[in-house]
Amino acid sequence: MINVAIAEDQILFRKGMISLLNTFMDINVCIEAENGEDLLSQLEKNNKSIDITLIDINMPLLNGIESMKRIRELYPNIKNIILTVHEEDKYIHKLIEEGANAYLAKNTDPTELEKAINAVVNNDYYFNDNTIKAMRNFMQEKKKKSIHTNTFDITRREKEILNLICQEFTSQEISQKLFITESTVNGHRNNLLLKIGCKNTAGLVLFAIKNGHFDVNFPKLN
Repeated sequence: MINVAIAEDQILFRKGMISLLNTFMDINVCIEAENGEDLLSQLEKNNKSIDITLIDINMPLLNGIESMKRIRELYPNIKNIILTVHEEDKYIHKLIEEGANAYLAKNTDPTELEKAINAVVNNDYYFNDNTIKAMRNFMQEKKKKSIHTNTFDITRREKEILNLICQEFTSQEISQKLFITESTVNGHRNNLLLKIGCKNTAGLVLFAIKNGHFDVNFPKLN
């Protein structure tokens, strides 16, 4: 069972989300909060059972980004999916850099919401076509220089693992493909996080997109 906490200040939208989420298989809403402060207060009492938060970006008292930062500091095992009406490339890029495990527009189809929740639980991130396209567009507009992997002393094995992470393979699946233990895979993942300075696996995928040196099976975009 995946236990979810939702923070959304618009009552009708929040109630509708809860009703929808509770129809998904193996997904249960445990916390319902009206803003970031309310969410943190409830997590303080019931954080051990929560796997994922769904956080609205625009909330009174404590907004979604600040709420996410606090959750990452206090409860690093909890994954965070940001819900927002903002779809600007620079906005999406900022959310991922700040440590969001996924970004979803509020007009997302329910089937994609369910897919995103399961992907974040299994792979630590979920990037749809719009997210990948937004990050690529942002990098193109900024005309940033390509980040070279040798700057970070990334090993050949780490490159292999990063490539497989970007293809949405789990640690268990990567261990089977490379004939190494799952703990070894997680060790390489942690080394990558430290070397590159990323907050989570989503940050590693963002690095791969910026880098452009990996044969990654991202969706083909127009």
